[in-house]
Order: sequence, then structure tokens, then C-alpha cells
Amino acid sequence: MNATAWQDYRRIWTATTTWRDPRQVEWIGRIALFLALAAGMARLAGVLERDRFWHMEVFVLVGWFGLVWMIYFLPASVLMNSAPNARLVPRQRRRLRQMAMAGWLFMTFGATLAFGTWAAFPLLAIYTLGVMLQRAGIRSAAVLVLLATIWPFLSAHMPPALLHAIVGTRGLVLESAALVLAAVWSLARLYPAGGDRHLDGREQVVAGLARYESRGAGAVSSPAPSPISRFAYIPALQRDCRSGRPDALLMHVLGPAGHWSVWIPGAAIVLLIALAIALLTSGGPSQGFKEGMDVALSTATVMAVASTAHFAQQLRRTRGEQALLRLTPLAGNAALLNRRLAAGMMKSALVSWGMVTALILLLAWVAGADAGRLLRQLGLGCLGGQLAAAWLLGDFARGLPSFAWWRLPVLALQAGANLGAAWCLAQLGGSIWAWLVPISVIGAIALLIGSRRRMLAAPPAFPVARMEDSVGEGRQ
Repeated sequence: MNATAWQDYRRIWTATTTWRDPRQVEWIGRIALFLALAAGMARLAGVLERDRFWHMEVFVLVGWFGLVWMIYFLPASVLMNSAPNARLVPRQRRRLRQMAMAGWLFMTFGATLAFGTWAAFPLLAIYTLGVMLQRAGIRSAAVLVLLATIWPFLSAHMPPALLHAIVGTRGLVLESAALVLAAVWSLARLYPAGGDRHLDGREQVVAGLARYESRGAGAVSSPAPSPISRFAYIPALQRDCRSGRPDALLMHVLGPAGHWSVWIPGAAIVLLIALAIALLTSGGPSQGFKEGMDVALSTATVMAVASTAHFAQQLRRTRGEQALLRLTPLAGNAALLNRRLAAGMMKSALVSWGMVTALILLLAWVAGADAGRLLRQLGLGCLGGQLAAAWLLGDFARGLPSFAWWRLPVLALQAGANLGAAWCLAQLGGSIWAWLVPISVIGAIALLIGSRRRMLAAPPAFPVARMEDSVGEGRQ
């Protein structure tokens, strides 16, 4: 491959990805780096086997690339390949197709390597292809995602001969080759070469992409809540409005995304999924299904770490609402604002973490996890809660929590210290995961006590970051 091709790839990647939202792309990269460092610390602490460590590192790499590729590159590249561009700049269309195919192959083969078995390739290929087409605005691709999702349950009820033909060596080879050809054909349809058909279908593709994009309203605007979120949030808002208590109304300034009730619809959906799994696996889940769910649920504990990330985002988005709140009588005494905000954020964070951890434990139990695996999930969930509480509270009048590069090693060291302490205590007796639960809880309480004390000594939080802005304006 010549230098011109690499230059084309670099320019397309920059235009479709790094220039669109540099801060968000950097944030995703830092989260991936944090997870990779956390896995390394777990390996050094001896709580992660060598093979599982490398599988997890590959999974983090593939997950990072998949997020960036799906969120930024794919929709931007489809929009870049307009009908005029496809005819006037044919080399660009060719490069876009090559990059899209390479990205799909990297995600699929990388995820297969992370799972450690070639039998996972067809399911991963179908799933990633379906998500890719859905992200590009093709609704009918949801059938592929659904097929890959329910395959463990379908395979349990298939005739043995048919199942052996599908998962046998010859079947896997034929299925893999067919899926690669299907991906090539799908990408040809995704990046057409202009003409009337391209023009006729362009409006539908743009409309499909618009459903996933919320960039038109500005970088700091708050996205509209979904109907299912409003179903849980509106009763809570009505109840708090009737009470008229400032401490109950304060958290509503952050919008539905900042209230604990936003987790209720997701919890209900997961409960329905757990019920379906229990009904479809009444005879007991297979060993492969147990191992797959074990990896998936261990990875899902990252949700506990991110259970408080939305607070900083909503605080930044709702500065106008915060300023209006300070002008209303229901704002209450300004001296009590930080105390009430700290109490509300801790309550919401505790409920969010509790729901995430409980749902992960429920899915693990339904999937056939034994007591040792359930204890491990609980320990990881408690550790995630401590990491989530690290920068929950603070002096919001002067600034907001941000994912600065230096915080990732701090979080990795914090997680490593917890695992190391649990490992040392486990030498005296008991399981490392059993010790990790109280260590993480005690650490979270200590962090919250210290950050709450600093928050109560700070100026009123609303509007947030106003002192930082005033200092910046003075320097100008």
C-alpha cells in the first residue's frame, strides 16, 4: 500500500472522527486506558489469570475502537458519500468502503480473539454487521441484532443434528465465508456510487442517521428524554412539586437525566430479560452460555463506575436553569444549597449504583452463576461504586469534575490498592472478593465524607463553574 492511500485514510479518519468531537473521543480513549490499567493491576495482584487478562485487554481495545467507529466514523462516512461526491470523488468512496470493511473485520476478529473460540465468530459477525447497518440508518438490520442476541436460547431448543451441522467445523467455515461476503455486499449498498437510486434513498438514510444524532441543538443542550423515561420521571416530579420542599425540587434542576428515577425503565427491561432467560433456560443453561455471561457481566461492572458520570454532564448542561433557580423563592436559603445538593446527589448515586449492581447480580443468578461468581460480581460492583464516588462531590462553584489524564492512573492505583488489600487479608482466611466488599464500602464512605466536607465549605454551587469563568474573563 502506497503513501497516498495512507494519507487518504488519515485525512478521512480525521474528518470523520477526531475533528467532530475531540473532547468526547479523548474521553473514550481515557476510559479505555483506565480499564486496561485496571486489568493490569488485577493481573499484578494475582486475581486475574494470564489468559483471561489478555482476553480482557483485547476486549478493551476492540471496545474502544468499536465505540469510536460506530459513534463517529460510520455515520460521518455515510454522510460524506453523497451522490455528487460518489461520482465526482470516486477515490474517496473507494477509501470509505475499504476503511468500513477493515473496521468491521477488526471488530469481529478482535472480539472473536477476546472470546477465545472461533465458534463465536458467526454470532459476532452478525451482531456487528447488524449494529453497523442500524447505526447507518437501516432499521431492518435490527433483525440481525435480534438473531445474534437470542441465538443461545434458540440453540438450546434445536435438534442435535441441526445444531451440530451449524456449529461444526465445516459449518463454521461456510458461515464465516458467507458472512464476509454479506458484509462486502452490505457495504456496497451502504456506500452507493451515485445515480438516481442513490439520490432517492439519500433522504431516508439521512433521516435514519438523524435519529441517533443530538448534535443539532448544540454541545451543551440537554437531549429530550425518551417517552419511557418520562413515564417514570413525571410521577416523581409531580410528587415533589406537590410537596414544595426545596431539597426535593433541587435535583430536578438537572433534568430527567440527573434524577434517580431515570434508571427505573432500564431496570424493568432488564427484569423482563431475566424472566425470559429463566423461562427459556428452564433445563439449565449450557456451559458455553455460562462462560459468555460470566465475561459479559464482569465487563458490565464498568456501569457501576460510570453510574455517577451523568452528574457532571447535567451540571454543565443546565447552567441556565441553575441561574433561574437562584431567583425563585423555592431555592431556599443559599447557605443550605450545597448541603441539599450533596444529599440529593449522594442519594441518587446510591440508588443508581444499587440498581446497576442488583441487576447484574440478578442476571448472573439467572444465568446459573454459583455462589463464588455472585460474590465476585458483588465485590467488583462495590469496587466500581467506590471509584464512582471518587469525584462525585466537590467545589462546583469553581469547576466541575473532568476526566483529566492524570485521574486515570489515580483511579487505577485506587482499584489496585483495594484489590491488593483484599488479597493480603485473604491470606489470613476467606475469599478475596468477600474482603473486597467491606474494603470498597469503607473506602467509598471515607471519600464521600472528605468531599462532602469540602463541598459544604465552598460557595453555593449554582450556577456551576461561575468563578472559574470569571477568572478566565479577567485574564482576557
